[in-house]
Amino acid sequence: MPFHIHWHRKLHVSWVSETSSPAAHFPAKHKFDRQLQSGSEGDVQQWTHKATGTTLAVKVIKYTKLFPSEVQILRHLPPHGCIIQYLGYYEKQPSPEKSSIILEYCPEGDLFTLIDRMRERNGGIFSEGFMWSVYSQLAAALAFLHEGIDTQNPLGRDNWRPVVHRDIKTENVLVRSVGGKDDWSDIDVKLGDYGMAGYYDPAHPNPLGQIGTAHNWPPEISWETKGLSPASDVWGIAAILHELAHGFGPVVSPGVTEKKWFAENIWAPYPDYWLPVLKMSYWEATTPRRVIPVNLKPEAPLPTDPRLDEPDERVERCRKHRPSPKYSDALNDCMMMALRTDPQERAGAGVLLSEIEEAHAEFLFQDLKIEHDCETEVDGNESDGQD
Repeated sequence: MPFHIHWHRKLHVSWVSETSSPAAHFPAKHKFDRQLQSGSEGDVQQWTHKATGTTLAVKVIKYTKLFPSEVQILRHLPPHGCIIQYLGYYEKQPSPEKSSIILEYCPEGDLFTLIDRMRERNGGIFSEGFMWSVYSQLAAALAFLHEGIDTQNPLGRDNWRPVVHRDIKTENVLVRSVGGKDDWSDIDVKLGDYGMAGYYDPAHPNPLGQIGTAHNWPPEISWETKGLSPASDVWGIAAILHELAHGFGPVVSPGVTEKKWFAENIWAPYPDYWLPVLKMSYWEATTPRRVIPVNLKPEAPLPTDPRLDEPDERVERCRKHRPSPKYSDALNDCMMMALRTDPQERAGAGVLLSEIEEAHAEFLFQDLKIEHDCETEVDGNESDGQD
C-alpha cells in the first residue's frame, strides 16, 4: 500500500532509518491503545510500536489527494524543544479513507485536562513558578515559529518563513511532563496541533478563512475578516496565562453579549439554520475583550468596564469561588505586553520572549535566595539549640 514518510533531520540516534524507527511500517508493526482526542481536524490516538514498546501519538485525518498543510509545515521545521516532534506521515492508513500523522507522545495529556487536575488538588490555583514556566515555553515556541529564534539562533534565521499557528488554546498545549516539583513549576510543555497553521502572508493572512477557536481571538479579529496573524498568536499565549490566573480568558462572557443583543433586537444576527456550535462561536467572536490584571489582591475590586451594563456574572462567580492569587508585577507586565488591544502595540514574539526570560530568571534567583535564607535560618536555630 503506498505511503509517504518524512523524517525530522534530528531524531533520536537510533531512529536514523525507516526500518529502525518506531514510527516505521505503521500500522502493521503497531498496536492501537486508545483514543486520546477527537476534534474537527481529526482524531488523536495512542499507538505502541510492538518491537520497542515506544508509545506514539497518531493524528488520524480524512484522506485527500492534497498533501496536508500541517505535514508540509512540520516536516520542514528544524527541531525545537517547545514544538511537538513530527515523526512521519502515512497516506491511506490505518484505513483507505484515512491518513495518519505520526507525532511524539506526551503522556500527561494537555493543559486543558491539567487545569481540571489542579482544580481537584487545590481549587485550580497555580503557583507563580508554574505560570512563568508555561509562559516562557509558549513564548519560545512562538519566537521560533514566527522568527526562527532558538538557542543557536538568538536573533532568528535569515530568510525565515513565519508560521502562524492560528489556534492557540489550552487543548493544544501538550504536557510531556509535570516535572518533579510539587507545584509543577518545572513542567515540560509543547505547542501542538498545526491543523490550522500556515505560512504567514500579510497580503493574505488567512487564505482559507480558518475559524480556529473564536473565544481566543484578539480584539482586532472580526467574524467577517478572520485575519489571524503573528500578533494573534501572541495574544493567544497570553490569553492562556490569563485563564490560568483567573479561571477565565480575557473576554466578556458570550452570554452577556447575547443577552444584550436580544434585549435590543428581535432577530438573531445569524441564520436560523446555523448549528448551535457555530452560533456559540459567533457570540464568542463578537463579545468584547476584557483583560484583568494578574497582580490584583484577591479581595480587590475588578476594574470597571464601561461597555458592561451589568456585572459579568461568570467573572463575579469565578472570583468569589476561586479568588486569584496576587502574582508579581513582573508577570503582569509580561502578560499585558501581549494583551494590548492594538496589535501594532503588542509585543512581537521575539521581544516578548526576551522580556519573559529576563523576568523569569530574576524570579528564579529571588526564589533560590529565599530558599537559601530559610535553610540558613533553620541551620542557625539548630546550632543555637545544641549550644
